[in-house]
Amino acid sequence: MRAVFRLSEWLYGVLLRLYPKRFRTAYGQQMRQRFRDACRVAYRQNGGGGVLALWLPTLLDLVKSALEERAQQGEITMFKARLVTLAGPLTMLVGVLWLMACVGDFVFRLGAEGNEAFLGLVAIPFFFSFFPLLFALIGIRQRFHPVVGSLGRVGLALSVAGGAGVLVSVLTNILLSGLVPEAGPHLWANYAAVFCVLSIRVGFILFGVDMQRYHMLPRWNWLPLLLGLTVVLSLPLDWFGVPAFLPAQWATPYLHFAVSGVCWLLFGLTLLGPGRAPQATAAV
Repeated sequence: MRAVFRLSEWLYGVLLRLYPKRFRTAYGQQMRQRFRDACRVAYRQNGGGGVLALWLPTLLDLVKSALEERAQQGEITMFKARLVTLAGPLTMLVGVLWLMACVGDFVFRLGAEGNEAFLGLVAIPFFFSFFPLLFALIGIRQRFHPVVGSLGRVGLALSVAGGAGVLVSVLTNILLSGLVPEAGPHLWANYAAVFCVLSIRVGFILFGVDMQRYHMLPRWNWLPLLLGLTVVLSLPLDWFGVPAFLPAQWATPYLHFAVSGVCWLLFGLTLLGPGRAPQATAAV
């Protein structure tokens, strides 16, 4: 019971940072206490499942009210402008983390004396890359949404939704494992995370098509499309009729991280420069 409360309270405390600092100082402690009391009641009535059921309305209300508070203080506009500026550096950071995962995958597949702990060299940078990636995707959408065509707008929205979905799926899996460990692995959360990763790639394919049409970057307008198409390297090769014993079966995960990491890095570098003036047809 204590572990359930500690995990829930810690996560709620992290989410309270969505509110402006002045609001947190005035009401943060009171909100923590109300949430703590609600958790006790929910646990007393329905156990760990009751605490989990409490989270959905709590999360929706918290995000909604936090955005309203920031909007009232004029912080939303400043935050959006800051994300546009940070989109390049954040995308480059994602590239660096994916290249670290690439090196980790190479070390792990070389054997590393059969130590499964080396798998963390792949999983840790790959997982943590989705935090800067989400904010980078929001910044990219803020920058290009007004000037791309309808296909690009759909792609940008799909990529942002996918980035948010990955984090929600993974955090849900962690929360479920802490609240209801006896339920075992939660495969549906893993499948949801995979689906969201794929939606980021599909979104970049759509966005990349518009970038090719309208050339809104000073160089390398093909990078978003290539980023989306690298999803092929993450799929099992036997889907395409390639036998599993071929060396390519071993190399594709490594190539997936390597090519994607380089593309993220170069795309972030390109975002540091000023964009070109969009063609009139781009906003149609």
